Amino acid sequence: MARSVLISILVMFIIDPQKISGQYEFFKLVAFWGPSFCRVYDCWREPPVPKFTLHGLWPDNYTRRLYNCGGSRYIPLSDQRSINARDDYWYDYFLLNPPSARRNWRTQQKFWAKEWSNHGTCSENVFNQPNYFNLAETLMFRYDLRSILFNSKNPIPLPWPRVSDVMSAISKVTQARPELRCNYYINGNILVEVALCYDVQGSRVINCTRPGTVFCGRRSSRIYVPNNF
Repeated sequence: MARSVLISILVMFIIDPQKISGQYEFFKLVAFWGPSFCRVYDCWREPPVPKFTLHGLWPDNYTRRLYNCGGSRYIPLSDQRSINARDDYWYDYFLLNPPSARRNWRTQQKFWAKEWSNHGTCSENVFNQPNYFNLAETLMFRYDLRSILFNSKNPIPLPWPRVSDVMSAISKVTQARPELRCNYYINGNILVEVALCYDVQGSRVINCTRPGTVFCGRRSSRIYVPNNF
């Protein structure tokens, strides 16, 4: 009897989305660098100008990755103005055309819906869905990563800077350690994403966990950072 009660309690704890989402300890804002992303993947459309666009805002913790925590379903945007505004910074490279309110949201807003389901639900006990998307937009525009990397006043040796050059340029502005994410490309690694980490309220930028890179190599390694498509 005691064993069956214990099993019931454990099962209830495992499937309770509030308990899972309540474990997040920080946010990770992950942004694509468009020119790199479209070299690694076959983009169906490109932004009108080279820029960073949002991959997602990911609640996470220091002991295990949080993912698909359960919770409410995605609430699709219904007016074209709101869709256009979000598409400007949260860009789906695998849509043939800009998302439209007149078409099925399950295809037009699939990327945003997936990000909410996989990541946004993990902080839903603190940020409901509208607040989560508002926070993602706010943090996306807090730092202009493109201006940081392509700064003529404090240039880094582009298009093949060292990992340490990119890390230092970003840290100098944010006062925190970023995370660089690379993919193999031709004869080296290409910088595809930059992540900035924030506290649980999304109010303060903090150090991302070491080593601070994913598939980029050592700090002395050179990585490719193209400046256009």
